[in-house]
Amino acid sequence: MPVGGFLDSIPVAVFVAVHIAELGIGLWAIRTLTNGRAPYAYAFALYAISQIGFLTVFGGAITLKFGVLVEQMLVLAMVLWIAVRSQRATA
Repeated sequence: MPVGGFLDSIPVAVFVAVHIAELGIGLWAIRTLTNGRAPYAYAFALYAISQIGFLTVFGGAITLKFGVLVEQMLVLAMVLWIAVRSQRATA
């Protein structure tokens, strides 16, 4: 059995609930950071969108591999956005 194979025994509804919670956390982060005028607040929108991408996986609209690829690219863009904006804020 590959590592993580045990996850196949967990109902899909659990994964959907986790990604909905993560979407909520992403939206909370955007709101909190926007209110605090953080220069990178909207970068967290990319994280929130990535969670919507995973929900489309569980809805059967895209494959898991494609969902992971989209998520990783969005998180990479978020990291770069935060790093660049943080650099400008301290310059």
